[in-house]
Amino acid sequence: MKQTWLNATYDLIEEIKAQDNYKRLVALNEQIATSEEIQRLVAAFRTTSERYEESKKYGTYHPDLKRDQLAFSEAKQNLYTHPVVMEYKRLEKDLQRQLDEISTTIATSISPKIKHPNELGMMPKH
Repeated sequence: MKQTWLNATYDLIEEIKAQDNYKRLVALNEQIATSEEIQRLVAAFRTTSERYEESKKYGTYHPDLKRDQLAFSEAKQNLYTHPVVMEYKRLEKDLQRQLDEISTTIATSISPKIKHPNELGMMPKH
């Protein structure tokens, strides 16, 4: 019985991987990994994020809090408004939504009492 479930799961995985959106997501991931421009944006985002997190520990007492907050916000906007990153995030969200739907379908077909992600991707409290 378990082997049948595994086979069905692998078939489902292959079906998802065969979709154009998944293939595009993989291609965008490779593009993000190899693009010097995007990697600079990622590095700037990480650096400013670390500085901002460090400043936040001390709150308003940290002399550079506002500056670090603005730098982080700018780096985040620069990264997340890059066309390749925007498309990647949109496709990633679509794939997650699809996986949540599959999970919900499986869970509710077994029992309505089984927890599964809701439309926000969060597990409801029962």
